[in-house]
Amino acid sequence: MTINRDDFILTDEVHKFDVPAIAALVQSTYWAAQRTAEQVAESLMHSTCLVLTLDGKTIGFVRAISDHSVNSYICDFIVSPDYQQQSLGTWMLETLIAHPALARTNQLLITKDAMSFYEKHGFTQHPYVCMKRSRQHAS
Repeated sequence: MTINRDDFILTDEVHKFDVPAIAALVQSTYWAAQRTAEQVAESLMHSTCLVLTLDGKTIGFVRAISDHSVNSYICDFIVSPDYQQQSLGTWMLETLIAHPALARTNQLLITKDAMSFYEKHGFTQHPYVCMKRSRQHAS
Protein backbone atom coordinates (compact mmCIF):
# COMPACT_ATOMS: atom_id res chain seq x y z
CA MET A 1 0.00 0.00 0.00
CA THR A 2 1.26 3.43 -0.91
CA ILE A 3 -0.72 6.59 -0.16
CA ASN A 4 0.12 10.10 -1.38
CA ARG A 5 -0.89 13.30 0.39
CA ASP A 6 0.43 16.50 -1.15
CA ASP A 7 4.15 15.74 -1.61
CA PHE A 8 4.24 13.18 1.23
CA ILE A 9 4.26 9.44 0.59
CA LEU A 10 3.23 6.86 3.20
CA THR A 11 4.03 3.24 2.39
CA ASP A 12 4.15 -0.22 3.93
CA GLU A 13 6.10 -1.63 0.97
CA VAL A 14 9.32 -2.92 2.50
CA HIS A 15 11.26 -2.83 -0.78
CA LYS A 16 10.78 0.96 -0.78
CA PHE A 17 12.24 1.42 2.73
CA ASP A 18 15.54 3.26 3.18
CA VAL A 19 16.74 1.06 6.04
CA PRO A 20 19.76 3.21 7.05
CA ALA A 21 17.50 6.30 7.19
CA ILE A 22 14.93 4.42 9.29
CA ALA A 23 17.70 3.21 11.62
CA ALA A 24 18.99 6.77 12.03
CA LEU A 25 15.48 8.02 12.82
CA VAL A 26 14.87 5.24 15.36
CA GLN A 27 18.29 5.77 16.95
CA SER A 28 17.51 9.48 17.40
CA THR A 29 14.88 8.64 20.03
CA TYR A 30 15.32 8.39 23.79
CA TRP A 31 13.89 4.86 23.82
CA ALA A 32 16.01 3.32 21.05
CA ALA A 33 19.27 5.26 21.00
CA GLN A 34 21.19 2.05 21.80
CA ARG A 35 19.51 -0.05 19.09
CA THR A 36 21.86 -1.17 16.32
CA ALA A 37 21.13 -0.71 12.63
CA GLU A 38 21.07 -4.50 12.35
CA GLN A 39 18.39 -4.74 15.04
CA VAL A 40 16.32 -2.09 13.30
CA ALA A 41 16.64 -3.90 9.96
CA GLU A 42 15.61 -7.23 11.50
CA SER A 43 12.65 -5.66 13.31
CA LEU A 44 11.32 -4.41 9.96
CA MET A 45 11.11 -7.99 8.72
CA HIS A 46 8.89 -9.06 11.62
CA SER A 47 6.55 -6.07 11.88
CA THR A 48 3.89 -4.18 10.00
CA CYS A 49 5.61 -0.88 9.21
CA LEU A 50 4.76 2.45 7.66
CA VAL A 51 7.39 4.85 6.37
CA LEU A 52 6.68 8.49 5.60
CA THR A 53 8.82 10.21 2.97
CA LEU A 54 9.07 13.63 1.41
CA ASP A 55 11.10 14.04 -1.78
CA GLY A 56 12.67 10.63 -1.15
CA LYS A 57 13.77 11.51 2.40
CA THR A 58 12.50 9.36 5.30
CA ILE A 59 10.83 11.69 7.80
CA GLY A 60 8.54 9.33 9.71
CA PHE A 61 8.25 5.74 10.83
CA VAL A 62 5.92 3.56 12.87
CA ARG A 63 5.68 -0.19 13.30
CA ALA A 64 3.42 -2.73 14.96
CA ILE A 65 4.09 -6.26 16.14
CA SER A 66 1.01 -8.45 15.85
CA ASP A 67 -0.52 -11.90 15.81
CA HIS A 68 -3.01 -10.41 13.27
CA SER A 69 -5.93 -11.80 15.24
CA VAL A 70 -6.05 -10.72 18.88
CA ASN A 71 -3.34 -8.21 19.81
CA SER A 72 -0.93 -5.78 18.23
CA TYR A 73 1.71 -3.60 19.85
CA ILE A 74 2.44 -0.22 18.27
CA CYS A 75 6.00 0.94 18.75
CA ASP A 76 8.84 3.05 17.36
CA PHE A 77 6.49 5.86 16.29
CA ILE A 78 8.57 8.82 15.11
CA VAL A 79 8.02 11.93 13.04
CA SER A 80 11.14 13.99 12.45
CA PRO A 81 10.96 17.17 14.58
CA ASP A 82 11.09 19.38 11.47
CA TYR A 83 7.80 17.86 10.29
CA GLN A 84 5.82 17.68 13.52
CA GLN A 85 2.67 19.76 14.11
CA GLN A 86 1.47 19.13 10.53
CA SER A 87 -0.96 16.27 11.34
CA LEU A 88 1.44 13.78 9.75
CA GLY A 89 1.54 11.67 12.92
CA THR A 90 -2.25 11.57 12.95
CA TRP A 91 -2.27 10.43 9.32
CA MET A 92 0.33 7.76 10.06
CA LEU A 93 -1.46 6.46 13.17
CA GLU A 94 -4.90 6.42 11.52
CA THR A 95 -3.45 4.52 8.56
CA LEU A 96 -1.66 2.04 10.81
CA ILE A 97 -4.62 1.25 13.07
CA ALA A 98 -6.82 0.71 9.98
CA HIS A 99 -4.21 -1.49 8.26
CA PRO A 100 -5.74 -4.84 7.24
CA ALA A 101 -3.16 -6.75 9.30
CA LEU A 102 -4.06 -4.81 12.48
CA ALA A 103 -7.59 -3.42 12.23
CA ARG A 104 -9.33 -6.27 14.04
CA THR A 105 -6.81 -6.50 16.89
CA ASN A 106 -6.64 -4.90 20.31
CA GLN A 107 -3.95 -2.27 19.84
CA LEU A 108 -1.56 -1.63 22.69
CA LEU A 109 1.31 0.82 23.10
CA ILE A 110 3.60 2.28 25.72
CA THR A 111 4.24 6.00 25.94
CA LYS A 112 6.04 8.20 28.41
CA ASP A 113 4.78 11.57 27.22
CA ALA A 114 2.24 11.35 24.38
CA MET A 115 -0.91 10.24 26.19
CA SER A 116 -3.02 13.17 24.98
CA PHE A 117 -2.09 12.44 21.35
CA TYR A 118 -3.12 8.79 21.62
CA GLU A 119 -6.28 9.56 23.60
CA LYS A 120 -7.51 11.61 20.62
CA HIS A 121 -7.38 8.37 18.63
CA GLY A 122 -9.37 6.22 21.03
CA PHE A 123 -6.58 4.88 23.24
CA THR A 124 -7.22 4.73 26.97
CA GLN A 125 -4.98 3.93 29.90
CA HIS A 126 -4.83 0.22 30.54
CA PRO A 127 -5.75 -0.80 34.10
CA TYR A 128 -2.78 -3.16 34.37
CA VAL A 129 0.92 -2.40 34.81
CA CYS A 130 3.34 -2.82 31.93
CA MET A 131 6.30 -5.04 32.77
CA LYS A 132 9.52 -5.68 30.88
CA ARG A 133 12.13 -8.45 30.83
CA SER A 134 15.42 -7.21 29.38
CA ARG A 135 17.51 -9.14 26.87
CA GLN A 136 20.29 -9.66 29.40
CA HIS A 137 17.95 -12.10 31.20
CA ALA A 138 17.45 -14.25 28.11
CA SER A 139 19.29 -17.55 28.02
